[in-house]
Amino acid sequence: MSLAVGLLLLGVFFAFAALMFLEKLSALLALPLMAFSFLLVATVADLFAPQKIIITETRVETDAYGRRRSVRVDAEVPARFAAWCNLRHAQLQALHARAVFLREGVEETAAVLRACGPDAECPVRLRSAIQVLYEREMNHAADVRARWTDTRRWPHELLDLQRSTGAFSVFEQELATLDASPHLRPIIAVLEEFEWPAGRREVERIIAHAQALAAEAEARHSAPPSVDDGAPRVAWGAGYLYQHLRLMLANGSLTLAGVIMASLFGGMFAVYVRNLKVAERMVYWTAEFAGEHPWTICLAIFLITGVIFTSVGGLGTVIMLGAIILPILRSVGLGAVLSSGLFLIGIAMGGTLHPVSRRLWMEFYSIPADQLDGILWTMVGLYFLCGLIWIAWGTRRKSLGNFCAEIVEDSAEPAERIPRRLMLAPLVPVGLVYFGRIEEITAFTVALVYMYLCVCRRPGATRVLARSLIEGAQLVIPPVLLMVGIGMLITAMRSAPVQGYLEPLLRYVVPQTRWGYILLFSMAAPLALYRGPLNIWGMGLAVSATLLATSSLSPAAILGAILAAGALQSVCDPTNTANVWIAGFQGVTVNQILRAMLPIVWLTAIAAVVIFGLRFVV
Repeated sequence: MSLAVGLLLLGVFFAFAALMFLEKLSALLALPLMAFSFLLVATVADLFAPQKIIITETRVETDAYGRRRSVRVDAEVPARFAAWCNLRHAQLQALHARAVFLREGVEETAAVLRACGPDAECPVRLRSAIQVLYEREMNHAADVRARWTDTRRWPHELLDLQRSTGAFSVFEQELATLDASPHLRPIIAVLEEFEWPAGRREVERIIAHAQALAAEAEARHSAPPSVDDGAPRVAWGAGYLYQHLRLMLANGSLTLAGVIMASLFGGMFAVYVRNLKVAERMVYWTAEFAGEHPWTICLAIFLITGVIFTSVGGLGTVIMLGAIILPILRSVGLGAVLSSGLFLIGIAMGGTLHPVSRRLWMEFYSIPADQLDGILWTMVGLYFLCGLIWIAWGTRRKSLGNFCAEIVEDSAEPAERIPRRLMLAPLVPVGLVYFGRIEEITAFTVALVYMYLCVCRRPGATRVLARSLIEGAQLVIPPVLLMVGIGMLITAMRSAPVQGYLEPLLRYVVPQTRWGYILLFSMAAPLALYRGPLNIWGMGLAVSATLLATSSLSPAAILGAILAAGALQSVCDPTNTANVWIAGFQGVTVNQILRAMLPIVWLTAIAAVVIFGLRFVV
């Protein structure tokens, strides 16, 4: 059965991959629908699983010489749904025991009152009885929690939800409603306010009310039936499905909350940079000081493109800068495809260091900042080397054309004077994040404040800032929605049912050796094209979530493979909106850009896989 369910889950995976590949379904809808489908298939299969199952646990051990190896151990354990049924039965037993304790505690206090006469010792005995009951209640709660600690080994991901009330929290709240002392504690206030026996009638009323509540609680939490009875198992099965779907929605939608907020501030910063025309001015200055040599101009344009896209992004920025940069590159003789490729490599190089992307990788893969930065800077170095080779190839004498680009209105130099210190703005968030070790939201906020101080004396400066904040927030809504879907997919892929059915299959597919890793991901890198399964912003995250959950590869190795394949997606993918606009602007087709750039970018991806394989795979 496990094999059949695992194959069915892989079928779901490839069905959604095909829909995304054929552009029949956008990632915005595909990712949450895939998460829902995975959970539904796996949890329904759990309902019909046998009571005991054999699982194979993969453990990574390190020997005395520091060598790591994967060890698989078979163990017989209760099936996931059987464990859930045991969990719910134990909860019902605990609630019943606590309801009985409530009734007995109230009856003991009532017995003390009945034995009391009009003498002054009665209040003392009542206070003592309530104090003893409170101490017994605390001891009883401690016993329940101690016994419950062992049950936390059961479907633990369902017990507590992030920023929401999980099954364990609901259970604790129900236990708290069965405390006896809160119902009897008002007796102490009555004894302090009235002389005895003047307060006896009020004490009798309080105890009568507590007895009624105790009887109701005991009727509500009666002794549970056997765990093997059919009726409760149906209810527990519905709860099992509900809790997993609730887990996906409650935890999943907030999994990337930090990334979402960083995207919000990053969008505000990007729009403010655009509205202040910082990027255009940087391009003009670069072209002005680069001289007349084609190689120097191309290198300068390539570097400034990378710098700008470290902190801004989106199709709007591509259009804004492309309308300036591409005519400059064409004017020095670089052909349409060559100039397009150089611009795309520069965008990919800068985008690798974008603080929002860095936050996503850090939270998704749980990689330490230093290790993550090493991976990102390696990719930047490879992009830079790729760009140099592309420039050298494009600026050969026989490759250069002998013409000038047509002058377009957008290429006119901005009339408004821009302070030189404002040109540092795109570097501020990147510098603070990578070198100042400041988190992304603070870095973008500092950059916004810095830019505003540079132009605060301009008429309407505050209005431009306010408009930029609003437009920036609106700009990031689509990627934010995509990140919500990514978070749901992460949660679904990490859930115990999905892992349990996929792990036995993927264990034989995912390479465990260094050279297997290098061979597989080097050859599979083009699968990132056309929204394929290694697309870094689509199915690649689903693949990553599966590998993180089921393979012994380190998170750094998995991220390295995905980023390496992402080089082809970032630069060559004909479905990128940036590629489509650039091809139209240059008068070529997206497939012409793909055919020209595929060899060199694929070699760049292979070089990245080799480096990461040697570094992170033992």
